[in-house]
Amino acid sequence: MTTTLEKRSAKLNLPLAEQAVMNEFAEVIRKHRQQSPGTLARLVGLAFDASLGAGESRENRLARAHVRGLAARQQLAEAEGGSLSAEDAARLLEISKTAVLKREAAGRLLAWREERLRAARFPVWQFNARGQVLDGFESVLGILNQDQRLDAWGKILFFLQERESLGHRRPLDLLRAGKQKEVQLAAQAYAE
Repeated sequence: MTTTLEKRSAKLNLPLAEQAVMNEFAEVIRKHRQQSPGTLARLVGLAFDASLGAGESRENRLARAHVRGLAARQQLAEAEGGSLSAEDAARLLEISKTAVLKREAAGRLLAWREERLRAARFPVWQFNARGQVLDGFESVLGILNQDQRLDAWGKILFFLQERESLGHRRPLDLLRAGKQKEVQLAAQAYAE
């Protein structure tokens, strides 16, 4: 009987040796599935570092950097309540899924795309407790959207990372406190 993992690795056209390694990793991950994906990704990075040690090749250093990047993205994705699908965001905002995706395409909502399915994921923290977009969020996002170099992850990082210019506070926390002007100024500096 073929497992789901074997079917996935076959679709990826991995050589048999790589499929075997992937199956071993998957077994370890299944054993520790009570851990969050972010924690697992971080631990994989640490194990990778410990296993390869100093004097590694450029390719291995790049691979480690890639693993750290994946772990950081996972932590951002899980922060402040995780994310919503387009359908869930539509229900929350009481509009259609099409309207949600149009707002995202117009730069009025923030979302990242899942790697495999390309489905939009909307960070929960951009919405308030009343099921509306945070006051001032769209104007700040509009400022960030002016910098073509910023992808969704760069924008998410702006909102969730403490900024020295904001007294070591996060832009998200200041928006929640109604301090839109301060956040807009910080966004302008970030997007330059």
